Amino acid sequence: MPALNAMVLTSSARVAATLTAAERDAMHALMTEHYEAVPRERFEADLARKDEVLMLHDGHGTLRGFTTLAWNPAGLLPEGDILFSGDTIIDRSCWGTQELVRAFCRRAGEWRANSGRPLFWFLLSKGHRTYLYLPVFARRFHPHPDHREPAWEELASKVAEAMFGEAWKPDEGVIRFPASHGHLRGEIAVTSQERRQNPWVRFFLERNPGYAAGEELVCLTEMREDNLRRGALAAFREGSGEGS
Repeated sequence: MPALNAMVLTSSARVAATLTAAERDAMHALMTEHYEAVPRERFEADLARKDEVLMLHDGHGTLRGFTTLAWNPAGLLPEGDILFSGDTIIDRSCWGTQELVRAFCRRAGEWRANSGRPLFWFLLSKGHRTYLYLPVFARRFHPHPDHREPAWEELASKVAEAMFGEAWKPDEGVIRFPASHGHLRGEIAVTSQERRQNPWVRFFLERNPGYAAGEELVCLTEMREDNLRRGALAAFREGSGEGS
């Protein structure tokens, strides 16, 4: 069991292009501990298309998680700005921690305050843990088991088509590449089936039955105060300079 101070987690934001080789090594190593089909070349190519990385470190400076961010990857849209969160991973020893979540919401709040435009969070869910961020963060989102958001569904489809072309399957709501671009390792993927009694997990499995082969569920919500739940809202306001 790690020393207590080793598990005090802190987050930091980095411009993706400034990451050192050692930092990229650590990121790729963490990815491959949890995902299969993530060769270094594809990881580096994907990282090159991102603008920022939010990183999570323990008290000894060991990387414990990260998420990559791209701003308006489909080009500027009249509906508002798109925040695309790409590769996202938290070490299994730190599952349940909220520091990376808070860092993400702070950054979103900062962007929204500076831009003055609506901000939409576009994410791809390879596993149920990613999808579960939506009900934790937001009151309304797409896709939702109980109600549709037609405008957000249309916007998500527009972004997915612009970014992924023929890999986007609009009738199914998923991204499907000819070969997996990364999927959860078997012992981790099986936890989704074990948790299917949870209605959110069950819905994810129904909407993305091919998750174990690397298919990704396209999701979207708006990052705005009246749509954010308490924890996400506090961090969002902190980022916007409003405080809690």
